[in-house]
Amino acid sequence: MNRQVKKGQMLIAILLACFISLSACSGEEQSTSTDSSETSLQSTDMEQAETAGSNPDGEPISTKQTATSREEQIEALKALIPDGLTKLPETAEEFYNLPPGRFSGVSYGKQDEEIEKVLQQFPNIENPDPEIIELYYLALLGLFAEDYPEPEEIINRIKLASFGSPEMDDPRFRFKEQYNVMIVLDASGSMGNMAGGKTRMEAAKEAIRSFAASLPAGARVGLRVYGHEGTGAEADKALSCSKSDVMYPLQAYDRQKLDSALAQFKPAGWTPIALALEQAQKDLQSYKGEQSTNIIYLVSDGIETCGGDPVKVAKQLADSDVTPIVNVVGFGADGEAQRQLKEVADAAGGRYVLIQDQKELEKEFQQAEEIARKWRKWKDGASYEALSANLSQAVDISVYGSTWYRLTVRESYNFLSAFMDMRRLKILNEQTIEELEKIDEQHEKLAIQRGDEMEAFLDELNDKTYRETIDAINKQYSKNVKVK
Repeated sequence: MNRQVKKGQMLIAILLACFISLSACSGEEQSTSTDSSETSLQSTDMEQAETAGSNPDGEPISTKQTATSREEQIEALKALIPDGLTKLPETAEEFYNLPPGRFSGVSYGKQDEEIEKVLQQFPNIENPDPEIIELYYLALLGLFAEDYPEPEEIINRIKLASFGSPEMDDPRFRFKEQYNVMIVLDASGSMGNMAGGKTRMEAAKEAIRSFAASLPAGARVGLRVYGHEGTGAEADKALSCSKSDVMYPLQAYDRQKLDSALAQFKPAGWTPIALALEQAQKDLQSYKGEQSTNIIYLVSDGIETCGGDPVKVAKQLADSDVTPIVNVVGFGADGEAQRQLKEVADAAGGRYVLIQDQKELEKEFQQAEEIARKWRKWKDGASYEALSANLSQAVDISVYGSTWYRLTVRESYNFLSAFMDMRRLKILNEQTIEELEKIDEQHEKLAIQRGDEMEAFLDELNDKTYRETIDAINKQYSKNVKVK
């Protein structure tokens, strides 16, 4: 019995050992299978990572690194292009509005070392497409673009040469028996800000004093101010916004009276532009447009702050029987003020100009002064003024054309010198430089063409003005003008 029990126990032990052994073998096979599966998965991950452009740890492989480097090069190139330079100029206006380059006005050889340092910053982008080539050229324009002359000053002088003709389409610009200039001046608190070493108000007063003293006999000048009462505080708004006073009634220049008038006010309160324009119309009410050439100068450094509608009032002023020429002058005006002041000028059929100091304000007043002198000569029966003005403009136009051409030649020379240095210093590859040279050749041809066209336009405008003025004088006043 005991032996049988022992045999049974031994049999159970053997079976148990076999079971354990089988389990171990099965575990090894499962482990081997798992390891193999993990190895397979890792291999698959590697393949997927390579296909995606990164390694299993998420680090970019060389292909992506190269792309990023190229993008950085393009951004570095764009950073070399000045603000406002977004495209190659095509029209004459785009040429003379182009921001002058860093080395504008000088020949390459005088600053070659400094220029070379800047050129060394140009990234050498491989296989650049046309868009990148244009970016290169814009960056070079940012260095060498010349400051082409604007024609506005000559055009204004040509216009002034015909001011007063009885055949002008707009009757406001014809000479009449009376010549009146009404200055409407901002005296709000901001006119106490500095401009060229003095306050805006001080600069304005000196410019007004100089202008009034220059007017010929028979011309009248007046001065109205607004914003001179109260302060800029909210508590004084009602007072300040309700006041606009004539300090110097429309009359001939009297130095003592004008000096006394200018001493009566200083920068103080708010800005009731609409009210001031309404009152200016009343100031001129006795001088109807049929018999009087009426000019209003609105000088302001800010927007309407009293709730009025100066644009609406300006339109009413233009439609009145006073028919004034309204010139709006922004004295250091910011963007918002410039927009409103320009709208006022447009509504009145006038012009807007931005000035920053006394010198620029005096220059603006000089136009009215020049017109006044012509008016005086017209009153005296003179006819030679039109001819002499025309000849003067002809000389200015010739100088304008030669200046444009000279700047084009210097700009082209500077580009050529830059290309030579880029080759010598191996800043860009040969193919890129050749593409840039092609663009520059077209740019130079277009610049010369636009300069010639602008000079021809000014000549035509000047000749037309001259003929119309002479014909008008001969027809209306039977004056003989000899042209040699």
